Amino acid sequence: MVRERPRSLASRPPGRAISRVGADLSAEGFGRERVLACSVRMLDRGLFRVGTEDYTAKNGSFGLATLRKEHVTVRRDRVAFDFVAKAGVRQVREVADPDILPVLRALKRRRDGGEELLAWRDGDRWIDVRSSDVNAYLKEVAGEDFSAKDFRTWHGTVLAAVALAGREVPRSPTAVKRTVSAAVKEVAAQLGNTPAVCRASYIDPRVIDRFTEGTVIPLPKGAGMEPLQPAIEAKVLDLLQGTSPTTAAAA
Repeated sequence: MVRERPRSLASRPPGRAISRVGADLSAEGFGRERVLACSVRMLDRGLFRVGTEDYTAKNGSFGLATLRKEHVTVRRDRVAFDFVAKAGVRQVREVADPDILPVLRALKRRRDGGEELLAWRDGDRWIDVRSSDVNAYLKEVAGEDFSAKDFRTWHGTVLAAVALAGREVPRSPTAVKRTVSAAVKEVAAQLGNTPAVCRASYIDPRVIDRFTEGTVIPLPKGAGMEPLQPAIEAKVLDLLQGTSPTTAAAA
């Protein structure tokens, strides 16, 4: 087990950052702040890697900052993404967020400014969003050392907690390893990583430690692998801090 914690968020980005993103998203036009706020909301709701221009050029795979218009379909109440991600893995996902719909609809329809989806308007020209722009905006609105990777690490941690909450703790060490391995594979599939990278870099090991001790988060009946429910996220924070009251039954 990885004993050193990955760069996980001990908490979600501070409330002022969430409020600022919401305010910027409600602005008029397609200036820097509104488009970068849309990018951060996509990062959070869509489980994206931020992506880099160099990686796309060398490998032909895409992340948030390098998505093209052709990768996106804007529907009435949601946005569908279909693109080749890291390691050539096809990613198909949907994001239902009314705040980003008008921004992405307009950016996809624009006729100038190139083939990339995310860009902001500066006078009479469009400026492509780069990964460095997203990280700079995050630091600007959060006022702390947050980066795009922190979102991904938090999502991996929450997804792992949800996956393990749906399983009973086996009695034998071998069965425990097998159960944890299966949960990590589920998370890796969601994030588009290998299980090894996912466990080493995106899942806080305390989630697995708590499971082996017999403690999981309380999960609403019928809940799936969904990392974006505030109530579930709050329960994961309690779990990491050792205050979760729920104990799993042994198999």
